[in-house]
Amino acid sequence: MDENRKEIDPYDYIEHFFSQTALLVSMGKDNEKNVMALDWKTIGELWHIPAITVAVAPSRYSFKLLTEGIREFSVNIPSSKTSDAIMVAGSSSGRNTDKFQKANLKAIDGKNTKVPTIQDCLLSYECEIIHETKSGNMAPHHLFFGKILKAYASKDIL
Repeated sequence: MDENRKEIDPYDYIEHFFSQTALLVSMGKDNEKNVMALDWKTIGELWHIPAITVAVAPSRYSFKLLTEGIREFSVNIPSSKTSDAIMVAGSSSGRNTDKFQKANLKAIDGKNTKVPTIQDCLLSYECEIIHETKSGNMAPHHLFFGKILKAYASKDIL
């Protein structure tokens, strides 16, 4: 566990959740992890449980990991220390690049998930996929609905 953050209610500091691009972490069955830049996201309640919904295109490597790998993900809201990772995460594919290494990101083992969160982010959420559906005809994305198992805030915003 990272001493520089603490467990919070998922809705604490929600203004930071919507204010910027996030980093989505997914993991395959062989523990290969990937991080992607994520703009299409929301947080709220689904079936009376705290949930995050993310939209991922089928062409993305993260889509493959979400559908064929471990059915979990983490959403991480970057701080000034990790904001440069958005460019790396959004400009290369995890199929042939270790984006954690390239972006100099440190993974923190999940407390309730196999999928890690990212050190030095303002907020991090551990999620278990509970539903998946196509987003419609206009954009070829799938929506992944994740039950929030744990949420953390950096001491920088506490």
